[in-house]
Amino acid sequence: MSFDTNRINLMVKKGLRGELDHFEKVLDFLERYSTVPQAKFGMYSLVFQIAMNVFIDVAKDCEECGGKCCKSGYPVPVYNFDYNELKKKLNRDDLKKLNKVDNNLHVLPRPCPFQKGWLCGIHGFKPYACLSFPFATEDEQETIINRYNGDGIPDFNVPDYCIAGIKVKNILGSIIEDLKNRLGRPPSPRELYQELKARYGRK
Repeated sequence: MSFDTNRINLMVKKGLRGELDHFEKVLDFLERYSTVPQAKFGMYSLVFQIAMNVFIDVAKDCEECGGKCCKSGYPVPVYNFDYNELKKKLNRDDLKKLNKVDNNLHVLPRPCPFQKGWLCGIHGFKPYACLSFPFATEDEQETIINRYNGDGIPDFNVPDYCIAGIKVKNILGSIIEDLKNRLGRPPSPRELYQELKARYGRK
């Protein structure tokens, strides 16, 4: 796989939506750069995120939270590949709820106009940035990634209000401890991902 940012981002989006063949191809690609701390950080962050999106049921936690991540914060970036999908799914009036920044980027304001109660009204085709919250979101992890030197597993930042993210982090912490005892070292991103698949299959 050659390095094409848009292609990689689209594959990550598909993976985080549950298309595991795409997710595994992204891991294959990033593993080529596993000695680079940022790439290793990226792999771990994606494994934590797919645990939340695909393997661990957090629906009740999100309902209890009320969808705070959709209600406040900076506008959500909507890239061309997001916008092209949204164009196929939304009517013209709904598309006007997005603000155009330039030819390659729109933004979705917060509070999100597509939120219905705590639920996402565009859940099946929501933007990449929404699928990546909180573990693979640069805004949340910027301080952590800047400090990460490639040793061990990053201590991801999860906002206090995100009880779903805290639940996932705690569950993965327990899985990581089990794997450390079994392997005698911290698991690689691939090993952690394979353990998730073995334990949880799919929601």
